[in-house]
Formats: sequence, structure tokens, C-alpha cells
Amino acid sequence: MARLYTGSMANRPKSCGPCSLCCKVFAVEELQKPMGVMCAHFGPGRGCTIYADRPRACRSFECVWLMDPEMPHRFRPDQTKVVLDQDADGTRLIARCDPANPQAWRRNPMYAALKGYAAQTWGTGKLVLAVAGRQTWLVAPQENVDLGEIDPDSALQVVETDGAIKVSVLPAP
Repeated sequence: MARLYTGSMANRPKSCGPCSLCCKVFAVEELQKPMGVMCAHFGPGRGCTIYADRPRACRSFECVWLMDPEMPHRFRPDQTKVVLDQDADGTRLIARCDPANPQAWRRNPMYAALKGYAAQTWGTGKLVLAVAGRQTWLVAPQENVDLGEIDPDSALQVVETDGAIKVSVLPAP
């Protein structure tokens, strides 16, 4: 997980296959679908039954595993129980756990990859977060900081002093 893929969907080398975890972990306001509940428009073996008319939130989501041609199959969300997501500017890598497996981000190979990416990008303004429901952790190279139940879109101010990390959670934009 050395980099995040920013290619276009047209050039995508992978397909979702049987994975549908994004249809469960995300809240979709336009569908009144809460976070952690399988979407009513998901059909087992068929995928999204409203794909052509799916809401903007679904259209704009780009699964990091799907978009990164070099990320191995073992990182596919249905294998790890973690959907890797990134914010629009690419400053946050977010590991969103299946609510049935809220600690999935702590299992290898996912955990080692998250820690490795955090180590590579630490101090550059890029952050790694793990989210289970509204419980959020900052994954830093040397420690994980429990941020409590916050809006994962909240602005974070991270300060490291003498090896100690202090995180202030600011209101969501």
C-alpha cells in the first residue's frame, strides 16, 4: 500500500466480483440507508439493482482496492472485512470496518499495511484512520489514537511533541 491509485474508472483492472461491503458500511442519505446496514437495492448474485440510477454518493465512491492495480486480492474488502476509502484530496486513507467485524482493521495483512502506509506518509499531512461505525482511530506509525465516536469527516489537528501524539477534533466542515 505504498501509494493510492488515482486512475480513472475506465482503466480499472479489477472488478468487485462477489464483494459488496461498500453497500453495507456507508450511509447513503439519498436512499435513507443507515451506515452498517446492507442496502435494500443490493441483490445477492446481481449486485446493485439500481446501478444505472444509483445516487451520487454511490457514483462518486472509489474503492481503493478496486482502483489500485497493484493491491493484492487478499486486500479485497470481502476478504479483509475492511473497505479502504480516501477523501477527495487524498489526504486521508480510511479503513472502514464491517460492523460485524469492528476490529478487522487490526488484523494482518490489513494492520501491517495501514501501519506501513502511516509510516511512509507521517509528517506529510496525510493521515490514516480506522472507522468502525462512528468509532474512529488515528493510525500512526508508533501508536493508535482512539478518537472516540466522531464524524469521520471532522477536521483533525495532529501535533506530535517529544514522541507523544495529541489529536484535536474540530467540527466537521
